[in-house]
Amino acid sequence: MLIVPKSTAKRKKVSNSQFVAIALILLFSSFSSAGGQAQSVGRSDSHERDCEVVAKVISGDINWTPQSKLCKDDKIHPVRGRKVEIFCYSHGKLLYLTDSTVSEHCLPLSQRRFENCTLKNGYTCVTPKGPGEDENIPTLITPYGVVILNTNPILSWSATPEATSYMVQIEGKGVNWSVEVKATQLPYPKDQPAMESGNVYNVNVIANRGDEPIAASASILLIVPTDKAQEIATTINRLQSLNQFQDELAIDVDSVYETENLVNESILVLKARAKAGSKNPTIYRLLGDRYLEAYLPSAAISAYATATKLARKENNADELVKAEAGAKIADQSQKRRERARGG
Repeated sequence: MLIVPKSTAKRKKVSNSQFVAIALILLFSSFSSAGGQAQSVGRSDSHERDCEVVAKVISGDINWTPQSKLCKDDKIHPVRGRKVEIFCYSHGKLLYLTDSTVSEHCLPLSQRRFENCTLKNGYTCVTPKGPGEDENIPTLITPYGVVILNTNPILSWSATPEATSYMVQIEGKGVNWSVEVKATQLPYPKDQPAMESGNVYNVNVIANRGDEPIAASASILLIVPTDKAQEIATTINRLQSLNQFQDELAIDVDSVYETENLVNESILVLKARAKAGSKNPTIYRLLGDRYLEAYLPSAAISAYATATKLARKENNADELVKAEAGAKIADQSQKRRERARGG
């Protein structure tokens, strides 16, 4: 059980989270793309045109070559006796279809996001992370978001001024441990049982000065159920089998994770591409989007800056607009937080 001074065990105000949620709604509904990117659609005859991409052909179509991008009004035509396998960005899933229009199965990403994130449920669309109005609270940063796949993740949190140590506690089904550390990061202890799939766990971080607790935060982590984790893995394995360029694969995988609210996994995949030296502005713009969802505006600003630079370099007007819009939202969020702190 978490025992801390009442004056320090504060949560962030809902107003800031609602601001980010509303801003994200405006960003995603105004500047939509499939899997986070607007691309030219390539047919087997090399004909190209601009559209909002909603799906990708995997196999089985007479007219569309594998990995062709599909607009919402495109139709598929399966080889006789087969179904067309497509990857639907709005669902983050593989679908097997007979003759039909793509929009009958895959919504434009803008519509899907708008339906999922409304003013009524907007607070659930964004997971507040990182230091809030009170920077003295050791707020959990990683894992990013609430829903995760990893049952023994690395935990990290924001530093508390004057803290000499931190007590980390995790409690839930099959798990009940606490560890004191002096750093602001803790790899999940190898001598403790891992969290179990499909369960919710309480994560408490208490900042101590000497023997006295001076601040604390309480968070939760939801571990994806086993059957859902297996479904996600199957989809990603199929995408990996296509031998796509690594940036393209990362964008597809991000779509899979995004539809399941797996912000942590999305960020890790996109960060890996950034670390590998990707020059694709979509990678960095998506990373900025995910940092906004994780309520880390400072990190989002940095990612958007790189996306903007790369988009300008390759004259990618679509990504430039999205990156600049995201950067504006992140900057406003950061300034709101600084004002709340009296900075």
